[in-house]
Amino acid sequence: MSLIKSIFFNACVILVLFSCKNNENKTASDDTILVKSSVETPVTTSKSTNCYLSTFHRDTTFVSLTKDGDSINGTMNWIPYQKDGARGTLAGRKNSKGEFELLYSYMIEGNNQTETKVMKIENDKLLIKVGELIDPKNDGHLIIKDVNTATYKDTLTKVDCK
Repeated sequence: MSLIKSIFFNACVILVLFSCKNNENKTASDDTILVKSSVETPVTTSKSTNCYLSTFHRDTTFVSLTKDGDSINGTMNWIPYQKDGARGTLAGRKNSKGEFELLYSYMIEGNNQTETKVMKIENDKLLIKVGELIDPKNDGHLIIKDVNTATYKDTLTKVDCK
């Protein structure tokens, strides 16, 4: 019985030593000791996603925006009650005034369309600039005729993204 215990003990020691071999300190050529840390360093990023909602009567507008530095991406869904709506993506950048200059690519009534959107965040509100839309190139890309006279009329409230 003593021989079996001895063999078992030696096998356990060898197993422990063998499994620890991958975690031992390694020495660099200049004799500096390199230690592998078991603690992961968190990666910090400026990337954040926020969602906003507006309901007027039974019409709903939902916007999800992901900011990564000055780059903005997301979705926007305008869903009027018992009518076709517009669902699409947003992509653009934050300008020097803190506004988001975005391209809204969406489908409405079976047609693909693009539209320039200008938005900004104040407190927990997403404000959308509204002005007369024109299609100067007659190509289905709508722009605000005069961005300087357009005003922030649409207001969406921050909500949990689900």
